[in-house]
Amino acid sequence: MLYLKLLFVMAGIVILVLAVVMGASYGLGVYLNSRNGTRVDPSNTDPCAQCQADRDWYDGLPGWHQILVTAWWLVNRYLWSEKGCQ
Repeated sequence: MLYLKLLFVMAGIVILVLAVVMGASYGLGVYLNSRNGTRVDPSNTDPCAQCQADRDWYDGLPGWHQILVTAWWLVNRYLWSEKGCQ
């Protein structure tokens, strides 16, 4: 029984740490993209233009920045794919 309690405590700690890291990654991605991300010209009528601008911004980041904002990138890609963008 003691081992089962220890297992649940360890699993809870791992899940909590993972949630904190992913939340920080998402928050950092939102902050960096809003600060120096590219915005699409309002006259552009392509509904996926902002998605492409976000992809260009993400691809232009150094590798370690890309790793830091992975959670934002995954959420961003999912949201744009829901709208039909590639």
